[in-house]
Amino acid sequence: MALTLLLGACSSVGLAYRQADTLAWWWLDRRLDFDDTQAPRVRQALTQWLDWHRRHPLALAEDVALIEEIAREAGADTRPERLCRWAQQLRERQHLHLQTLAGGAMADVLAGLSEAQLRHLQQALDEDNRDWRERFLRGDADQRQRASRERFIDRAETVYGRLDAAQRRLVADRLRASPWDAARWQLERERQQRDLIETLQALRTLQAPERERRAALLQAWARRTLEPDDPQARQYREQLQRFQCELIAELHNRTDAGQRREAATRLQGWARDLRAAGAATATAAGS
Repeated sequence: MALTLLLGACSSVGLAYRQADTLAWWWLDRRLDFDDTQAPRVRQALTQWLDWHRRHPLALAEDVALIEEIAREAGADTRPERLCRWAQQLRERQHLHLQTLAGGAMADVLAGLSEAQLRHLQQALDEDNRDWRERFLRGDADQRQRASRERFIDRAETVYGRLDAAQRRLVADRLRASPWDAARWQLERERQQRDLIETLQALRTLQAPERERRAALLQAWARRTLEPDDPQARQYREQLQRFQCELIAELHNRTDAGQRREAATRLQGWARDLRAAGAATATAAGS
């Protein structure tokens, strides 16, 4: 199912939650190369972000509840509309987490980036783009189609276990009609990256007393990463989402009882991991 495949990409969800601040630090520092003054402020901002989740157990409970709902539904046939509803809920959860991070002390830290650090970020993004093109734009159309099929099957098998030959043929047949265009998506990635650089440059022009404007600027960027302002980009994302919901609903409805039990078991395990991780971090914070 659409959301289960997304969840399948991060099956170590409990570990990711426990180490969210560390993982985010690593990702940010690689791209922005924080100096000795900035580094502790960034770590503190990330810790405060994770502390927000500890102080607001309802946020974690809603994440767990979403996974548990999908697990309960795994044994029955489904419809594309249901999958798209779950996908929308996932985007809303992502939006909440991004808005919380962007609205905290992180905006103040990012406002202090130097021109050299922005150049470093651009170089890191250029490297990311080269890696992305190597992965998704390599070879001719047939080679890209095969690679796309194998990526999809790998994600599906993370949830359902081994797919049989008929299920694999279904995936291959449907993906031939996919609206996914790697070259077009690369252009969208580059547009988002330019938006990020421009946002960070704008942050640098705001003075310390303008903290609320800094936070609002960064939160607006976070919103655009999930819901683009550009109508064509937004329409393309919606088209991709509908196709994915239809494909995954059809695949799910072709799975057997054993595969559905496997999906439910894995989802229930991820929900337990996330709940346990939240309890562990809350205990650590109070000790």
